[in-house]
Amino acid sequence: MKPISLTIFFDWILLSNIEDPRWWLLFISIFLPWIIWWKLADKKRLFELLTYGLLWGCLATWLDIFGTSNRLWEYPVKLYDKVITLFPADISVIPVLFTLLYQYAPKWKTFFIGSVIVSSLFSFVFEPLFIKLNMLNLITWSHIKSFIAFIFLALLTRGIIMLVKKLQKKFIVD
Repeated sequence: MKPISLTIFFDWILLSNIEDPRWWLLFISIFLPWIIWWKLADKKRLFELLTYGLLWGCLATWLDIFGTSNRLWEYPVKLYDKVITLFPADISVIPVLFTLLYQYAPKWKTFFIGSVIVSSLFSFVFEPLFIKLNMLNLITWSHIKSFIAFIFLALLTRGIIMLVKKLQKKFIVD
């Protein structure tokens, strides 16, 4: 295996549009949500919350790869041109907001209502804003499809975590 050289790092910096404020918005959005999350997270549930966030990040990344590869949408501005997805959203912004929702909405009803609100924020506020800033181009996708997908994924992810927690209790021996 070949070690990562500094050349790759310098190429990334030199070939990226670091003079573009949109690039910096993406760069900062990798770290800032997790810093905020750390301050708000229930540290007694750290493993559970991080597992939930990691599952969200994996699903969001996989679906972003699927959507961009199949030309459902594209990102004109990216942190690194060789990566087709919008990693700051996939691994930071989306998982953090939904993880906070998971933490603060322990019942299915409140979680569903919160999912509708967070999904609306992503689909009907952030997506149009990113389109206006020329950071997102919807090709054959729509805000309504995003809205439905966000809600479905939020419920699916919560369901998976709840199932794993239930299964784990079966195997714990005191």
